[in-house]
Amino acid sequence: MYVYKEYKKPDIYERIKHKREKLNILQILVSIFPILEWLPKYKWHTDLFHDIVSGLTVAIMHIPQGIAYSILAGVQPVVGIYMAFFPVIIYAMMGTSRQLSMGTFAIICMMAGKSVSEFANGNPYTAIQVACAVTAVVGVWQVLFGVFRMGSLCVILSEHLISGLVTGTAILVINSQLKHLFGLSLPKHNGSLKVIYTMTDVVERFKEINYVAFAITITVMVVLLSYQQFLKDRVKKKIPIPIPTELIAIVSGTLLSKYFDLATRFKLTTVGEIPTGFPAPAIPPVELFPKLVMDGLVIAVISFSVNISMASIFAEKHQYRINANQELIAAGASNIFGAFFSCAPFAASLSRSLIQDTTGGRTQLASLISCSFLSLVILFIAPFFEPLPHCVLTGIVFAAMKGMLVNVKDFFTAWRQSKPDGFIWLMTFSSVILIDIDIGLCVGVIISLLYITVLGQKVKIEVLGNIPNTDIYVYKNKYQAAVHIPGVLILHIVAGMNFANKESIRQGIYKKINKHKDLKMTYAILDMSAVSYIDPSSVKCLLHMYENLKSKHITLYLAKCSSSVLKVLLRCRFFDVFPEVQLFPSIHEAVLHVRYS
Repeated sequence: MYVYKEYKKPDIYERIKHKREKLNILQILVSIFPILEWLPKYKWHTDLFHDIVSGLTVAIMHIPQGIAYSILAGVQPVVGIYMAFFPVIIYAMMGTSRQLSMGTFAIICMMAGKSVSEFANGNPYTAIQVACAVTAVVGVWQVLFGVFRMGSLCVILSEHLISGLVTGTAILVINSQLKHLFGLSLPKHNGSLKVIYTMTDVVERFKEINYVAFAITITVMVVLLSYQQFLKDRVKKKIPIPIPTELIAIVSGTLLSKYFDLATRFKLTTVGEIPTGFPAPAIPPVELFPKLVMDGLVIAVISFSVNISMASIFAEKHQYRINANQELIAAGASNIFGAFFSCAPFAASLSRSLIQDTTGGRTQLASLISCSFLSLVILFIAPFFEPLPHCVLTGIVFAAMKGMLVNVKDFFTAWRQSKPDGFIWLMTFSSVILIDIDIGLCVGVIISLLYITVLGQKVKIEVLGNIPNTDIYVYKNKYQAAVHIPGVLILHIVAGMNFANKESIRQGIYKKINKHKDLKMTYAILDMSAVSYIDPSSVKCLLHMYENLKSKHITLYLAKCSSSVLKVLLRCRFFDVFPEVQLFPSIHEAVLHVRYS
């Protein structure tokens, strides 16, 4: 007889006492600040050189990307440099990933720009005040998620949902830069159909296009894409350090604009005044927080999904572990800190992270070295870029969007492999473009959850047969060698048993039994190995089946129940009615019992 006994967990007080005995202040500090663990073990003689090279290389990338992407957030160009400095210092101390390069990320900046565009009109809030408020709200959400150990929340965001969201947002980014591409002064549009409204405005003002701005944007974009597509790999073989093509583009654009007076001669808009020195700490407008709760939640979830997916790739490559909950706390604390120093929400960048990895970055010390270099830019160099035309930055942004736009192929792949996944991609993408980013995310999540729910209600019940002279049981309709056990029908249930599908399971079992009446069976064995979950209403349904089959002189056995299923059976007092001697750890044990009882 096989009797299941439930393991009694220690109560909450015992667990708290046990944890209190195990943890001390030093361990708590190390868990919050992982730098205290890896820095004392740092191999200064072998790793320092690699981290210096990596840090300086990434710092150079931060300059053009920071200036370009901060424009997407609707704030001053120097804010992009702040974002690569203030929050990154905190992340370097608290993060568990060694290769992530945190800072500006086009999609996140665009999402923050939505809030800035909506609430910043100078009266009473400036653009940077709104951006800081968004950053603070994002940070609070991420810290809360981390404290409540919700690091697995990104599992609801499938790769197809993320791909559709990112591709749709890339379209919004391009749409927001059309005014700089064509050198036009266009009205701002918020809310639904803004892509269509902007395109309509461009068509109406087509005769006013500034062809110099258009030519500069296309030239920058073509040069950058040509280098990436045709020259990058060849140059890499000869020069191990990446060529900072984006930095070369903005330096060239700045010098040409300054010495040939492009802004005045061709009516080009420029970056304008860039302040020097570190910004004075300031409290974000707290009264804005309630209005930014949903925007902050969307940004918090998307940025964390981006961070954790990249961190997981590098962790697997270099054989170390990351802590998803600690990553949330680290990102949240970094955003909160950055909110006091004129920063928009930050996230990991795939391009910079790849450079940080390929140039030999071993630890987050590379990020701290990058911050050191960027402090010089903030203090002394930033004003150099004041004459830079916006159209140059637009060319850089368009080149960066190429990698996101090619995600369109994910739709065709998903549609070919799984129509529901393709539908999730299409609806998320369409909702982002036609309505907005937050609505697109909600639509994608809702459709995904509905799909999972419907999938969870699907029931599969198959008849199993025995491979003669073995204890192996396989699908009878798939293997010719499989045979019935005389007088026994073995049914394999593939479904989570719940109130929604219990009737389908009951009908399916009865249908199989009626179909095999010619076997003259007196025993039915339910293989429960693929039943991951059972709820109380399904337990009652099982008991009704047991009683019903018993009245028809058919004995019901259960085999291979998981521990989670058994716990529910015990709590629902299932074995007060169903004999425990009819519960077996394997199908073969049940068959042997039938044969020799």
